[in-house]
Amino acid sequence: MYALVTGGSRGIGRAVSVKLARMGYRVIVNYMSNDAEAEKTLDMVRQAGSDGELLKFDVSNTEAAREALESWMKAHPEDYIEVLVNNAGIRKDNLLVWMEPDDFTKVLSTNLFSFYNVTRPLLTPMLRHKYGRIINMASLSGLKG
Repeated sequence: MYALVTGGSRGIGRAVSVKLARMGYRVIVNYMSNDAEAEKTLDMVRQAGSDGELLKFDVSNTEAAREALESWMKAHPEDYIEVLVNNAGIRKDNLLVWMEPDDFTKVLSTNLFSFYNVTRPLLTPMLRHKYGRIINMASLSGLKG
């Protein structure tokens, strides 16, 4: 049983990764840049009694997400990711009047479009196995604006 946690290298993503490991899942820890923190999370997953692996890619990049997930699926032809936790997110809080267009685009790409980028490639295997769980995390900033 595999579970993928986006933004799994720190914070809530790390806690979710460890909890899933305790539940018996092999945890795929997605992260974008902090190799040391990702390795630390993977160590914690192993200390929790399970195994896992790191999968480094930018969830806001459609092609990078597709390529990483397709590569994982080809390397694991007998397995599939049955639990997906869309946790990756960034915060660039500002009043809209002062928010730069690039910041707004990056927030939407990471916090919203990443849901599509990561979920879509994993849906077919879930449907084929007639089982899958997708959990989407959100912050209070995202909910309240």
